[in-house]
Amino acid sequence: MAQALIRKIKDETLADYRSAAVAKGRSLEAELRELIERNRPMPTKDSEALAALSRRLREGTPASAARVDSTPFIRWSRDTNNGKLGNGRPDDAGD
Repeated sequence: MAQALIRKIKDETLADYRSAAVAKGRSLEAELRELIERNRPMPTKDSEALAALSRRLREGTPASAARVDSTPFIRWSRDTNNGKLGNGRPDDAGD
C-alpha cells in the first residue's frame, strides 16, 4: 500500500477530525483513510464505470419524474420566496 504525507493542515481541522475519530471509536488515521476513500475521484476514462453509474442513477429515478412539469414549483418558489411569503405548496405539487 502507498503512503502520503500531508503538510500544513490547520490545527482546528485536524482537531475536528481527531474528535470525529474518537466519537466513532477509531484512530485518526482510520478516520482520514475513510474520508479519502469515500471522496475518491471517479476515473473519468473508465467508460464502463460511468455507464454503470448512469444505470444506477436511472434505476433510482421514477419514470414519472421525467414527465413532471416544474413550472408550478418555479412560480410558487418565485412568488412566495420559497414559501416564506405564502402558505403551502402549489396545488399540483403532490406528495
